[in-house]
Amino acid sequence: MCLEKYCMSRGYFVFAQGKEYIRMAYALALSIKNTQKINDVCIALGPDDVIPQDYENVFDHVVKINNVGLKHPMANEYQIWDLTPFKETIHVEADMVFTTNVDHWWYELRKHNLFFTSHVKDYRGHKTTSNFYRRHFEKSNLPKLYNGLYYFKYCFEANDFFKKAKEISARYKWYAEHFFAGTWYPETPTTDEIFGMTAYMLDLDKEVFSDSYAIPYFTHMKVRLQDWKQIEAPDSENWLRYLAVNYSRKGLMVGGFQQDGPFHYQNKLFLTEKMIDTMKEIYNERRTT
Repeated sequence: MCLEKYCMSRGYFVFAQGKEYIRMAYALALSIKNTQKINDVCIALGPDDVIPQDYENVFDHVVKINNVGLKHPMANEYQIWDLTPFKETIHVEADMVFTTNVDHWWYELRKHNLFFTSHVKDYRGHKTTSNFYRRHFEKSNLPKLYNGLYYFKYCFEANDFFKKAKEISARYKWYAEHFFAGTWYPETPTTDEIFGMTAYMLDLDKEVFSDSYAIPYFTHMKVRLQDWKQIEAPDSENWLRYLAVNYSRKGLMVGGFQQDGPFHYQNKLFLTEKMIDTMKEIYNERRTT
């Protein structure tokens, strides 16, 4: 089962709707080019988005999201199945950067048809144990998968998964009220919830998600995952208030800890122009050597 457009083997895919997210996706693509040997990147834009000219050379493929009337961007992410140019795809969220090489992940992930990140790390490199942001998953017995980074290949199982995700996205409120009855859940559609419900309904939670797997993972910078004893209000989600950041040719240091693998910074203030300039310098040097 293969179509001509899927002859390209492997690559990373990122959704970016709006100027701010396109800028973050640009930094993500630079970080992939600078750290990975398998480094093709496809960006999916909103219907009216345009990539700045000086960003163009870092993206190998540019596609447009179909405007299907879903006003929440995350409710459109099931479209990755139709949009990816790759036979094997790793989806990454725009507000991430890669800090070290993870090419070996591809060889492990291809043992699966579809596989999600099942655990994340704090900035110290420790596996997080907090359920603060996932209590509604636990109460509803849904797989606590992370959409931030996941893998799929061009196959029937993945096709069925994204078809069901499309259905749930279109009727998110109805499904959410059913699954999360009696507990809090986000009223705005998010892919973690959509894909969690999808995996459950297709009885795939044991196949696409496993706590026993060491990969894939990413560092998740939500404050309540950092195992801090006290978080002061009102900046309870502003981790930059508590930790020093240093990005250089030697890599990314956060709070005195060298970062490893994908880093999900979330706070948009993290991504400075100086950081992007350093990434561009490394990228341009690599292109000319």
